[in-house]
Amino acid sequence: MAGVFKAYDVRGIYGQVLNKELGYQVGRAFGAMLGAGKKMVCGRDDRHHSPELQNALIEGLRDAGIDVCQMGLCTTPMNYFACFSDGYDGSVMVTASHNGGEYNGLKFCRKDAVPVGYEDGLDQVEAMIAAGVPEKADRRGSLSEKSYKDGYLAYLLERCHFKSKFRFAVDAGNGMGGYIIQDFLDRSGQRAVPLYWELDFSFPNHPANPLDFSTLETLRQTVRDQGLDFGVAFDGDADRCFFVDDQGEIIPSDILTTLLAVHYLEEKGPTAIVYDVRSSRVVKEEIDKRSGEAVLCRVGHSFMKAMLRRKSGWFGGELAGHFYFREFSYADSAFLTMIMVMNIIDEKGKKLSELVQPFKKYSPSGEINYVTDQADRLIAEASEKFPGGTVCSIDGIRLDYADWWFCLRKSNTEPLLRLVVEATTPDRLAQVVHQVESWILAAGAKRHDGKH
Repeated sequence: MAGVFKAYDVRGIYGQVLNKELGYQVGRAFGAMLGAGKKMVCGRDDRHHSPELQNALIEGLRDAGIDVCQMGLCTTPMNYFACFSDGYDGSVMVTASHNGGEYNGLKFCRKDAVPVGYEDGLDQVEAMIAAGVPEKADRRGSLSEKSYKDGYLAYLLERCHFKSKFRFAVDAGNGMGGYIIQDFLDRSGQRAVPLYWELDFSFPNHPANPLDFSTLETLRQTVRDQGLDFGVAFDGDADRCFFVDDQGEIIPSDILTTLLAVHYLEEKGPTAIVYDVRSSRVVKEEIDKRSGEAVLCRVGHSFMKAMLRRKSGWFGGELAGHFYFREFSYADSAFLTMIMVMNIIDEKGKKLSELVQPFKKYSPSGEINYVTDQADRLIAEASEKFPGGTVCSIDGIRLDYADWWFCLRKSNTEPLLRLVVEATTPDRLAQVVHQVESWILAAGAKRHDGKH
């Protein structure tokens, strides 16, 4: 099973360690952990091997006594919606998100779309399989089928409060966003410039990973050339998104988090807003101005969702393009995020570039990645190497100084050390990035410029 049990899911190149045999075993083990007699809903993306993996998983779940509803093609947020709206005890999504077409994976949730990661269940599943797959249940679980596409679209449409007819572009990256975008537009009375809406998990145009800003170039150019209001790009399973404003400029996710946080604080009153340790200082500053509770959190959707739920907050945002909503059972949805941005533009009567401009107070580095076997040592020594900063150690280390800060942490999904720096001016940013990076490179690390 080497390496396929990740922090948040089971994922790997299909046909190697991850195959239909392991899919069946994971189903048996997860079903045994959940308990015979429970019911789960299972959806999938459009990778050519997803039906085979889904069928094997379902067979394993049923042999463990789980009643399974097969919901067919869907986005990951649609799978979450099915789970929390129809009272299932758990859900599983067959997807490898933005990873190349040779990959596949399994994302699990418990009741109410609460995610199951390695620290709270997948470790047990892995251990069960290693020890020998649990015995079959006395009663084999049932199998039913139900599409949740119309229900999910109805849920989204209820939250469309905008009256404007927008001119915008949508880049689905040949991923699952393309499965529902036209239906959404038809029902909401909107039109959009289509970029790569055809389902094709060979990703012939670009990887479906908008965190890699090079994938946004066509979207940016389309917005500029056609004078559009904005552009939005989804990742492969449509739980993440990134926005381009009316000037064709990419909006960093912490800036969009700030915009949405301000909206919720103005609409709902003081509430907890959760944001991750890589986020700009402006997030906390704007939350504090409005008497909200700014909650800094570890990176990762399972940690963010758990914290937001614990705090009963209305909203949370993560630098990778995940945005979490209390009204969506504390889960993330790229389409709901798009709707909220459209509502805000309509309500404020301003261009998106004008709405985010007040929050662009600082100079960010973006995420810089390194390959190194010295990550733990570098994180441990950072506060001594750069003394005088306020230390936050909930996820790697974040050190805050008067006119800059940096965060150094290990990736949860790749063997990389990640650095984020922010400063008050571009000159100061260049200076401090050079200082921190020189120290990292001196420890033998190499810059990693590959795609995420």
